[in-house]
Amino acid sequence: MGRTLDFILTFAAIVVGIMLVTGNGGIFMKGGNTELRKKLYDEKKMEKSSGIALILIGIATGIDSYTTGVAAKVTYIVVLVVIFAALIYYLKTKCKKQ
Repeated sequence: MGRTLDFILTFAAIVVGIMLVTGNGGIFMKGGNTELRKKLYDEKKMEKSSGIALILIGIATGIDSYTTGVAAKVTYIVVLVVIFAALIYYLKTKCKKQ
């Protein structure tokens, strides 16, 4: 069951990421305080950066499904943290409206 769930998550993350990068995944950016977000951030840049992050997460999850061992799992977690940190940094610095 573990590898099957990894494949499902990989596929979903890559598909949603591609939809966001191409501009067709705006539905996945809903939720939260959308009015405030629209006022403070550039929605198109947010969609593209979130899509790229999801594609990277999907790739990392796909690779992780074939690895075993503690070192591989720790590396996977570190890669996820780096992706999220880079996304948050990009959103806070490059996606803010001036």
